Amino acid sequence: MLLTFQRCCIAFVLTIYLITIDSQLVDNSDRKLSITLANYRHRFERSMNFKKLRWTVDNLNSTAICDACDLLVPEMRFLIKIHRSELIDDVAIRFCKLYKLLDENVCLGAVNEYKNAVIEVLAMSPLTNKDLCSLAFECPKSPYAPVITWNVTFPNKPKPIPQPPQPPTPGSPKLNILHLSDVHVDFAYKPGSQADCSQPLCCRQGLPKPGHTGAGFWGDYRNCDIPYWTAEAILQYAAELENVDFIYYTGDLPAHNVWNQSRADQLYSINTINNMLAKIFPNKTIYSAVGNHEAAPCNLYPTPNIKTDNITWLYEVLADNWIRFGLSEDT
Repeated sequence: MLLTFQRCCIAFVLTIYLITIDSQLVDNSDRKLSITLANYRHRFERSMNFKKLRWTVDNLNSTAICDACDLLVPEMRFLIKIHRSELIDDVAIRFCKLYKLLDENVCLGAVNEYKNAVIEVLAMSPLTNKDLCSLAFECPKSPYAPVITWNVTFPNKPKPIPQPPQPPTPGSPKLNILHLSDVHVDFAYKPGSQADCSQPLCCRQGLPKPGHTGAGFWGDYRNCDIPYWTAEAILQYAAELENVDFIYYTGDLPAHNVWNQSRADQLYSINTINNMLAKIFPNKTIYSAVGNHEAAPCNLYPTPNIKTDNITWLYEVLADNWIRFGLSEDT
């Protein structure tokens, strides 16, 4: 899914060139803007980095993406500054389709999911263009970036002498802990459907290609997550096999359809799987956390100072479930 997320970002980063060559996107009456964008086009085409930019589309993991980012992020910020950010997401979708970065439906969904976050980061971030590229794509950063350069002073105390761990004495009490992580249950899983489709997540619809087998009943090793009944069967087996004292689950319950997820979808996954755990393991304390896939959009956990699209909705549900499954209200 990191690859999908990177491709979504690239669709934004590479939009400016299409904006500059598509006259239909610019109002003919806005002569000043047309001239400005034409100047950017001229600068792009004369840049040595432009060739790398075009090559980057077919070589996603190349370091050329850093050159593309350095070249185009300033122009994206320019469009935001002159209140023409609507051009960015419109062309991002078209660029994604044109260069087949992703399936057409995935292009549309991914850009719509992430456009507001990308535009807000570009508009509000105090980071320089180079620092943004460094954080987004692990590009070389500027020599001095005070916002992301931390100086941590440790107490002037000697380190404690390491003490080797002591094994428990024979006959000591033991705990049986069930740890669940990255279950990724797909409630839309359909046995017999196409398991090697053009989207990042398959086994949901369509017929298998000639000569290919369809999705298995219990799951599939191809581009698929597991169905609900498989997760349920695994947990029922675990409950029969061991007397579990308590449960850890550390997130990533929802499926990998990150281009088409809403808050309601994520909450449905979380609550349904929690209910399943409560049924199979009654009266057991569950210590739960979230992964990168619980958020909507996926991977985005805005800091508390973001008021318009914060993550409070998810944290509140998590806290409610903590209390419901055995933790005290002041946890």
